[in-house]
Amino acid sequence: MTSPHSAVVALLALAVGCAVAPSADPSVGLDAFLAELRVNPASPAAFAKYCDEVLGRVGRLRTALERAGGPATIDIDFRQYDNLYLALSVGINDASLVSETHPDSAIREAAISCIERAVALDGEVTVSQPIYRRLAAIDAARLDSETRLVLTRVLAEYRRDGVDKDSATRARIVTVKNEITALGSAFSRNIRDDSSTVSFTSIAALAGVPKDRLDAHPPEKDGRIHIRTEYPDVFPILSYATRVDTRRAIARAFGNRAYPQNTPVLQQLLSKRHELARLLGYPTFAHFATADKMVGTPERAQAFIDELADVARPAAERDYRRQLQRLRRIEPHATTVPYWSEDYVRGLLRREAYRVDGLAVRSFFTYNRVRDGILQWTQDQFGVEVRPWKGAPVWHESVEAFEVYEHGTLLGRFFLDMHPRPGKFTHAASFPIRNGLADREIPTVALICNFPAGDHETGLMEHANVETFFHEFGHSLHLIFANRLGWAQQNAFEVEFDFSESPSTLLEEWAWNYETLSRFAVNAAGDTIPRALVDRMNAARTFGEAQATMSNLASAAVSLGYHNRDPSGLDLQGEYRRQTERYSLTPFNPETHRFAAFGHLYEYSAVYYTYQWSQAIAFDLLTRFQEEGIRNPATARAYRQALLTPGGSKPAARMIQDFLGRPMSLEAYRRRLAR
Repeated sequence: MTSPHSAVVALLALAVGCAVAPSADPSVGLDAFLAELRVNPASPAAFAKYCDEVLGRVGRLRTALERAGGPATIDIDFRQYDNLYLALSVGINDASLVSETHPDSAIREAAISCIERAVALDGEVTVSQPIYRRLAAIDAARLDSETRLVLTRVLAEYRRDGVDKDSATRARIVTVKNEITALGSAFSRNIRDDSSTVSFTSIAALAGVPKDRLDAHPPEKDGRIHIRTEYPDVFPILSYATRVDTRRAIARAFGNRAYPQNTPVLQQLLSKRHELARLLGYPTFAHFATADKMVGTPERAQAFIDELADVARPAAERDYRRQLQRLRRIEPHATTVPYWSEDYVRGLLRREAYRVDGLAVRSFFTYNRVRDGILQWTQDQFGVEVRPWKGAPVWHESVEAFEVYEHGTLLGRFFLDMHPRPGKFTHAASFPIRNGLADREIPTVALICNFPAGDHETGLMEHANVETFFHEFGHSLHLIFANRLGWAQQNAFEVEFDFSESPSTLLEEWAWNYETLSRFAVNAAGDTIPRALVDRMNAARTFGEAQATMSNLASAAVSLGYHNRDPSGLDLQGEYRRQTERYSLTPFNPETHRFAAFGHLYEYSAVYYTYQWSQAIAFDLLTRFQEEGIRNPATARAYRQALLTPGGSKPAARMIQDFLGRPMSLEAYRRRLAR
C-alpha cells in the first residue's frame, strides 16, 4: 500500500501560508533547515516548535511569490513555488510518520495537530489567484518537455482546486478541506488506537494455531489467553485454528475494529467530500478524485471493475464450489463458506490437492532471514550496496535503518519499523520522509509493517507476509531510485496515483521465485526450502486467486460507490453489503462492520480500484521479465531506468511503453484471471 502514503501524497499537493513578514530571499538556508529528520522528536513541544518553523518558512515563500513583479520565469518564480512545495512536503512527511509510529501518544497528537494546522492554511496558496497568475504567465513553450509537464500539472491542479472560483466559494473550499482533514485524522486514529481483544479460557480453544503464536500469548493473571486483533495473530488463527467458534470470534472482532466510533466520522467525511466536489464543479467526489488519474472518470473505473469481474467470476465460482464441498466434510449442513472458514478451508485444499502445507511453508520464513534476503536481492538485482545507517534517528528500539549506495554514492535511506506495538499504524505501507532532489535532498522512506519479530522461535512469517514485504519495499525502492530529479514536484509519488501500486505489486513476483527464496528460506534445522515445494506453491498459487480478486473488486466498488453519489442518508452497512454481494463470493457477515476499519476510505477515497489497475499493469510489465529472466539484472536495471528513475517526471503510460516497447495492455491479467 502507498499507501497510507496516499494520504500523505494528497497533503503534499497542499501548500501553506502564514502571516509573516517576507525576507529578501526566503529560500536562503532552506536546504540546511530541511536536511534534519524530525522523525523522533524529544517532546510534543519540540515538534510543535518545528511545525511553527516549517509553516513560517512556507509562509515567507508564499508572500514573496505573491508579491513578485516583472516577467515571470521558470528559474525564479517556479523555483520559488517548488521550494514552497518542498518545505511543506518535508514538514507533512515528518508529521505523518510521527503521527502513525511514535510510541508516545502525546507526540503523536502533536504531529496530528501539525498536519491539521498545515492543511488549515493550505487554501492561502491552493486558491491564491496571485500565485496562479504568476505561474500561468511563465512561457511554457520555451521549456523542455519534463519541466513543461510539471508546470502544466501544477496549473491544472490549481484549476482543479478552485482557483477560478469567487472569493466566497474559495473561502468555503478552504473550510471544507480543513474539516475533511480533521475527520480523516479521527478516522485513522480510531483504527490505530483500537484495542479489541478476544479472550479464551483454555489453550484447547486455539488448537491448530502455530506454536510460536501460542508462545507469544501465555495465559495472563486472570488465567485467560488474550488475543489482540493484530495481523501476526489474526491471520494464523483464521488459517490454522481447527475450532470454528474460535475462528468466528476472531473474525467478528477483527471485522468490528473502530466500530461504532467510526460510523459518524465516515458519514461526515463522505458528506464533506461531496460538498467539496460540488463547490469545485464536480457532480460527485468520485468525479473529482478520478479526474487526474489514468482512469479519468468514475464511469471508466466502474467499467474496469465490471470487466475484471466478468473475467474472474468463472474461476472464482469454480474454486468456491470446491471449498464448499470440502467444508461440508467438516460441517455437513454448510450452505456457504463464511469469511472465518475461507482461509482455513483453502489451506486444507492446498494441502490435499497440491501437497502445500501452510505450517510447513511458514517454517522456512523467519523475519530476520526474510529481511536479509530481500536486502541481498536488492543488491543482486540492481547492482547497489545496502549498508546499516549508523546514527539514524530511530523512534523505537525495534526500528532499523539502512543506506543504499551505488559506486560509492549515497542514493537513499530507509527505516524498517516492522513489528506491532500499541498506538502504531496497523497495516503495511511505505511512508515518504524525504522525496529526493538532485544535489539537494537524499530520498528517505520508512517501511511500516506488522510482522512477527526474530528467528525460528518467535519470527515465523506466513508466505503472504513475504509477499507483503516485497510489495512495500517496492514503494521504498521507487522513491530511492527516483533520486536525481530537478524539481521537488517530480518525485515518485507525483506519478498518476493509480499507477503508484504497480512497481510494488510487480516485486511480489520474486516472492514466488525459487532462486530468490532459496537464498534466505531456511528451516530451523538449516535446510533450504525445497525446489519441489516452491513448484507446488506456484501450482497452488492460482487456486483462490480469482476469489481474492472478486473480494478486492468488492472493496473497490464500495470505495467508488460511497463517493459516486450524494451521501445524504447513505446506509454505510447497506451499501457495503450490496457491493459485497454483487462481487464477492464470500458471504456478507452482518455481525461485522468492516467499513469502520477500511482505512483506505480516507487514504484512497474513491480510488481503491487502484490496486487492481496497478495489478493489471504489473502483470503486463512482468511479461518482459518472463521473456528475459526474472532474475536477469540487465532487465531489472532497464526496468529501473524506465519506470523508477523518472519518478513523476513522465506520464505513466509513456514509462510503461518505454519499458515494454508498446502501450499498456490488460491481456496478461485477463489470461491470469481466466485460468
